[in-house]
Amino acid sequence: MDGYQRLRHRGLSGSLPSMDAAGLASLSARPTWLSRGRWATGLTLAIALVVTGCHTPKVSHEAKMGPVYDRPFPLGQVTDAHWETMQTNAEAADFIFYDHEFVGETAELTPLGRKHLLSVALRLEHVPFPIVVEESPRGENPQLDESRRQTIINQLAQLGLDRTMVEARTVVAPAFTEGLSAIEGEAAYYRTLMDGNYGVGSYGSLGRGFGGWRR
Repeated sequence: MDGYQRLRHRGLSGSLPSMDAAGLASLSARPTWLSRGRWATGLTLAIALVVTGCHTPKVSHEAKMGPVYDRPFPLGQVTDAHWETMQTNAEAADFIFYDHEFVGETAELTPLGRKHLLSVALRLEHVPFPIVVEESPRGENPQLDESRRQTIINQLAQLGLDRTMVEARTVVAPAFTEGLSAIEGEAAYYRTLMDGNYGVGSYGSLGRGFGGWRR
């Protein structure tokens, strides 16, 4: 379709004067040269952009991360520090000799206490924790406390550990956590049964109650 026909197709033929063959040829050729000129202009602009280097400059990884003080913690670092602290405190508690590990109001170790002593002897040189002999309630019996401390020192020395080192690391102090009273222990026992799906209140009529009984 030549130029004249395109204009006529658009409804403009009524306003056009009559043209000879040369005029129609000229009109038909104009859009072709015009489109070629636009194509050449676009190609020139594209080449210019490539030559001038239209690209994003490289940014180092450090720059992308931002200032050191404002960077996020690595994955797991915050929670891992919490768990490691809990684990360390639990390991330190392994070196506490509790009141119930001695026979009555004496400095003699029970069978469980002697077993505990062997465990401490094996690990003592590989950890930084102190050996703690649990203090008597409210510190009312310091003589008994010191006697128990000397028992621990003497028996560890007999097992081959350096006596000076053991004496420096064995102290009398309250336990890291308070123990349960008999009433609290009994209540905790029945709560354990409840958590084990033995009732959740269903057996409360059995006197002490499997459903969270507490005196």
